[in-house]
Amino acid sequence: MGLFYKNDVAGSGVSKNGKRKKPFFRFWELFFRKFGVFFQVNLIYFLFCIPVITIGPATAAMTAIMRNIYLERPQFIFHDFKEEFKKNFKQALPIGIIDVVGIVLSYFAVMYMSNPDVDQTTRIFAIVGLVAINLLIMVSFYVYPQIVALNLKLREIMSNAVLLMFMNPLGDIITFAFFFGYGILLWSFWYVVVFLTPIVPFAWLCFISVFCCYPTIQKVLINPYYKKTGEKNPEMPEYAEENVFTDLGGNEQPLEVREQSAGIANTKKRGKIIK
Repeated sequence: MGLFYKNDVAGSGVSKNGKRKKPFFRFWELFFRKFGVFFQVNLIYFLFCIPVITIGPATAAMTAIMRNIYLERPQFIFHDFKEEFKKNFKQALPIGIIDVVGIVLSYFAVMYMSNPDVDQTTRIFAIVGLVAINLLIMVSFYVYPQIVALNLKLREIMSNAVLLMFMNPLGDIITFAFFFGYGILLWSFWYVVVFLTPIVPFAWLCFISVFCCYPTIQKVLINPYYKKTGEKNPEMPEYAEENVFTDLGGNEQPLEVREQSAGIANTKKRGKIIK
């Protein structure tokens, strides 16, 4: 999980001779450095989501910007958002529709669970449905980053996302906790939270999701591909190779690249970055 373990990908803004920050401290450094950017991205995201049907492409565009922040690449906020919105529209559109349906169903599931007049069987079905929707939310933590970063078909993205979710349980739990916390605030203080929605929550949540979950995509899909093929990894800075095995004093184990039986990252194209 990217917030706590040392990933072997350094941000492009890290000094060549500087000491690499631990992920926890790097998270807060980026968060405060880009604090104003988050407000801009959130407002643009809110405006692009007004038709509702465009929530998926807008989320993909926001994810692309958060990925650039994570990689410490330059961002041209509105231009990048608009370009990513158009580029990923086709793949992200159905995912956004699924997300909206899941949110609506989760609302009714909670209503059924909290209604004392509902029979026990209905309440059990509501609980099972709510658990399934929560799992779908955690799967989406890995869907949008793949859409904006990799050249994969949607069915490949979805199957990868399910497997990646099980590979990063701590990251899933921490990210989901923030989403759940926002849901509780929205449920309890909706009149305040709704008023702040255009400027506050979505960009923060997206950044947390990318920071916690994108390192797993790098570790499982991207890095093994480039190590196996010998091509230059575009997410690695020029000097990364001379530093990657020195951070732990020379005691770390080399990354073993192997075909994975579950079908993830087992084809030549799986981990190649094309966006």
